[in-house]
Amino acid sequence: MREPTAAMAIVNAERLVLRALSTRFVGPAEWIAIDRRLAGYEWREPDHAVIYTAITRARSRDPKRWREQLQAQTTRMGFPDLDWESFLRPSPAEPSLHQLIQVLADGRE
Repeated sequence: MREPTAAMAIVNAERLVLRALSTRFVGPAEWIAIDRRLAGYEWREPDHAVIYTAITRARSRDPKRWREQLQAQTTRMGFPDLDWESFLRPSPAEPSLHQLIQVLADGRE
């Protein structure tokens, strides 16, 4: 089996960060820290940029309510056909959110 390239690893980390943000409760202080770390990050996958923007625009930070809110938000943004299933389905064996964000930060350099 081939090793994933660095670019593929970054895209995978983006997906896992978005999945974590879409399925886990993130408290206000933690959200501020995450938002600061991701400020200015250039998402490699265009759909990931749209999803992150929708998450930041959501009125609620409760992942239990996001299925409808995020889909509605991306539709208002002009992206009605995003596949939300992979982002709204929790995965139990993922690295911590902060480890994933560090992978993205390391990929910037």
